[in-house]
Amino acid sequence: MQIKPFFVIFPVLIGVIIYAYYAPKDKPERATTLTPKQYIELVEKNKREKREQSAKETQQAEKESSDKAAPEK
Repeated sequence: MQIKPFFVIFPVLIGVIIYAYYAPKDKPERATTLTPKQYIELVEKNKREKREQSAKETQQAEKESSDKAAPEK
């Protein structure tokens, strides 16, 4: 008895459908999928987020140091 191609292709097709269903909806932004303008905007957005994060950390560190310096009553 010879195996028909249908029995090989059918499980592969089912696997592809299941993968597509459970694959993440929001794919990460990558430089390879963006236009040059979008890439520049992405880089600028990342720089802005890093600056904001470092500013928050600096403020938090200053607040903690001022709290330690102030005498407790």
